[in-house]
Amino acid sequence: MATKRAFDVIIVGGGIAGSCLAGVLARGGLGVLVVEKEPRFRDRVRGEGTWPWGVAHALKASLGELFAQADVVPIRGQQRFDQRQPVEANDWATESVDGVSEVAFSHAGLQESAFTWAASHGATTLRPAKALRFSPHGGPTVTVAQDGREVEYRARLVVGADGKQSGVRRWAGGETEADPEHHRFGGVLITGARIDDEHDNYFWEPGFIVNWFAAGAHASRLYLSMTAERLRETGIDRSFPANITCAAQYMPEGALDNVEQIGPIGYFPNNDVWASRIAGHDVVLIGDAAGAPDPTQGHGTSLAFHDVHLLSELLLGEGDWSAATEEFAAQRRDAFAVIREYDRWHNVIHSEGADADRLREGNRRAAQDDPTLGGFNLMEARGPAGLVADDAARRRYFGDAVA
Repeated sequence: MATKRAFDVIIVGGGIAGSCLAGVLARGGLGVLVVEKEPRFRDRVRGEGTWPWGVAHALKASLGELFAQADVVPIRGQQRFDQRQPVEANDWATESVDGVSEVAFSHAGLQESAFTWAASHGATTLRPAKALRFSPHGGPTVTVAQDGREVEYRARLVVGADGKQSGVRRWAGGETEADPEHHRFGGVLITGARIDDEHDNYFWEPGFIVNWFAAGAHASRLYLSMTAERLRETGIDRSFPANITCAAQYMPEGALDNVEQIGPIGYFPNNDVWASRIAGHDVVLIGDAAGAPDPTQGHGTSLAFHDVHLLSELLLGEGDWSAATEEFAAQRRDAFAVIREYDRWHNVIHSEGADADRLREGNRRAAQDDPTLGGFNLMEARGPAGLVADDAARRRYFGDAVA
């Protein structure tokens, strides 16, 4: 086994969160190593939109250059459809901080662009390579397998950016925790759709959602959400024609008449999954490794950019990295706690049954008195900062329906 030179930071996982952090830290003068196991990034039917609050964090981390290089599509607002017609829409310019818009993209495409961008700013990248072992003794050491040999790399800090099923969580001294599954969410990447590509479009009824938007210059993402039982009944997790037939009846006439499948079909259990410990043993977790929210509400990539912005500022501005990572972990836990509770409230809104009907009606009446619902109706635009998802907030959100 060979021992290579030391780095300031070793990042395990070269996806969006890991590569963006690597580029920002390397640009700031740190020695950064990125270890990515995939030889190429693949469409995994996930995380292809970032709410305005996440875009704001990305811009504060000076990632505008990356966005300009990638095939990122600005989205001016959300648009709800009923009877195949748009019935209401918002404008992010009037709701978000500094008028920042939502953006959409190919997840795999942005991963690739971010990985290349990190290297262009001085990060050392290994790919395909696998982080095998971690030792905290004598300073953090990561053993990496690449090209049939194992090499030890040393660092001041190890960052786990290895996704929802993170193995680095164990290195930080934590475990994986999760809420029960509530529904299934997924879809397929298509080309040839005739849609309004300036909006994030959706149809909603209790227990069922169709969502469609531009995911690049020549591609659109089609998402659907429903219970596991309904998914089995429709067969859309196994058939492209079934996806199109199911979605087309809720979308504008002819929107899907000439579409072609250009990515895999994927539907997954959707729940919040998180690490019991975010920082420990000179290891810190970011992105989905720290905590992956229910993708139905779409806060995953926003949290990733939040993490890149916050952690990079702390590491580049604080000599005591132990204090920096503990501060990051505290702020990250607070943000995720708000989003997780908000996800649970949304699951109630999207459920079927008498109790859900009562709470949904209470939510509607509460919104008449306070359209922001204590700030939670602006979550996508402004994020979780300053919000406390306690019992008082829940009562405000559901109005007098909550006893």
